Amino acid sequence: ACIRRRTPVHIEIDGRRLFFDVEGVALGVDDDGVHERPTLILLHGAPGISDHTAYKPAFTALADAAQIVYLDLAGAGRSDINPDGFSLEAWADDIVELCDALHITEPIVLGNSAGGMVAAMYAIRHPDHPAKLILSSTQAKLTAQRCVDVFERLGGEAARKAAADALIDVGTMESLLTYGAVCVPLYNTTAQPEAFSAATFRAETAAAFHELGGIWHTMDHLDGLSAITCPTLVIAGAEDPVTPIEDSIDIVEHLTACDVRFETFDDAGHSVWNDNPERAFEVLRDFITATPH
Repeated sequence: ACIRRRTPVHIEIDGRRLFFDVEGVALGVDDDGVHERPTLILLHGAPGISDHTAYKPAFTALADAAQIVYLDLAGAGRSDINPDGFSLEAWADDIVELCDALHITEPIVLGNSAGGMVAAMYAIRHPDHPAKLILSSTQAKLTAQRCVDVFERLGGEAARKAAADALIDVGTMESLLTYGAVCVPLYNTTAQPEAFSAATFRAETAAAFHELGGIWHTMDHLDGLSAITCPTLVIAGAEDPVTPIEDSIDIVEHLTACDVRFETFDDAGHSVWNDNPERAFEVLRDFITATPH
């Protein structure tokens, strides 16, 4: 039988501590012998506002197919801030450092929302490192008006104004708080628990990523996606207002050097497993366990 383990721990990288948690085993044992399982590294979204808890307990559903590593990005959750500052590149390079420290080879890396931005940058900068890549409800370039238009369709004038203030016109932490109250409840097509309620808030990180002029607003790695060579799964919800499905279509069109699987969910919004967990985890399991061509 396979014994699951949960071991929350910090690991030191370049003099700073990164928090991670592990679920599942690397080696499964049954009547047929010992079977090596892939390692799935999960990268959360909304740095400073969210952390690895966004994946719990839902991703326990995959703990029998892969060893799961939950990570708090530097400056998020329980991880130390990188003294060199915040960037997608620094977060991406931390993945390699983490794997080196834990002796993880050929990981499958899943990033959702901002975590997908980090995951893409990791695969761009280190194309030979991942075995597979999963880009979920994400974007490579923020086209804010797309978001505003979907928020208006889903939530009317109040949502349009809150989204426009946060993403285009104002972009301060105060406007982001209003956005959180008005727009975040529109992220999904089904009722969800209060977003980010289990996460540790980190104001400096949240500002560096979300405020006008921050990482989210200035990133553009669409052209860089052509450097990704590992098999890549892109998943997106048709009713996602914050990373609209057109963003994922853009990503797929720029993934020109790898095998791409694109799965859309007509009935889902942001983080598709929240709205359609049965199909989402079926798609994820199939991609994780499939033998690359």
